[in-house]
Amino acid sequence: MVQLPPAPQVVEDRFDDIDALAASALAWDQHYEQIGRGRFEGRLTQFLMGDVQLGRESWSPGVLQRGCAPAGTWVFGLPLFAEGSLHVRRRPAPPGQLLAATSRDDVGFTATGPTALMIVVLPTRSIDHWVQVRRGIESLDVDLPSPRWQVPAAEMTQRAETLSCLLKALTTGSDDLFGERSLQNVESQIFEVILGMIPSAEVIEPLHSRARIARAVLSLLRERLNDPPNITELCALVGARERTLYLSCVEAFGRPPATLLAELRLNAAHRSLLNPEKEISVTAVAALYGFTHFGRFAAVYRRQFGELPSVTLAKTQGIRAVTRE
Repeated sequence: MVQLPPAPQVVEDRFDDIDALAASALAWDQHYEQIGRGRFEGRLTQFLMGDVQLGRESWSPGVLQRGCAPAGTWVFGLPLFAEGSLHVRRRPAPPGQLLAATSRDDVGFTATGPTALMIVVLPTRSIDHWVQVRRGIESLDVDLPSPRWQVPAAEMTQRAETLSCLLKALTTGSDDLFGERSLQNVESQIFEVILGMIPSAEVIEPLHSRARIARAVLSLLRERLNDPPNITELCALVGARERTLYLSCVEAFGRPPATLLAELRLNAAHRSLLNPEKEISVTAVAALYGFTHFGRFAAVYRRQFGELPSVTLAKTQGIRAVTRE
């Protein structure tokens, strides 16, 4: 019996919760933190064809993303627009850079402002076949850091728009597009748009040492939100001088270590108020994450999330009360 390919799957939704957006993408394991001020708004459209994915994701304000591509794949990102700066694997991404990571990389993506991306996931075996036939390259080694590919910014925008139009046709078009031959043609178009940017000669550039430092800083700060290391201790733990530490975080996340820590703590407080334990209070949550001046905490929380922490807690408690009734 001939085994038919799996039917395409579609995810399309809007989100006002950053964790819900991160969890909604099929076949992904990723985590987001909000960076920048304002109420979170996100949108995801995802089309899955077996191991191949085509999607469009947008959010406001900025996000810090961790996680890997689905197993055995590469993930590519093409910006449609970005009001702030973009950083991938702890390095700034200039206009025209194809964002790329393997299933063995931490995606390590940061957008400091409202952004929309076209996202493509391609299986490694299919990429290897394409580059062997079309570029004379044996394979793209997933054990090495992902390379950086650069094209003119206008060309990158055009390629992103081509994928956006293709996704719209897939999610709003007729069932005729879901035939086996039609989907093969769709996959072929996606491969041309993405892999057409790979040059004939590959130079796999190792990650800069500052990217390693930024990754270590983020891990340490997340592990020690309740008792963060001071700058002297942080420098010793990651093996970097203060200036290098500062530059590493600005390159990777668009903000210095102190600002990054404050936003990580605000996100943790926000989650605690969204999922409160019994008898919890705003002051207890603030103190837990190092905010000793409660009036100042309320002010920065409101700037970050668009509402006072007491309002977040009251809404959550109100929902629980209704549920119990």
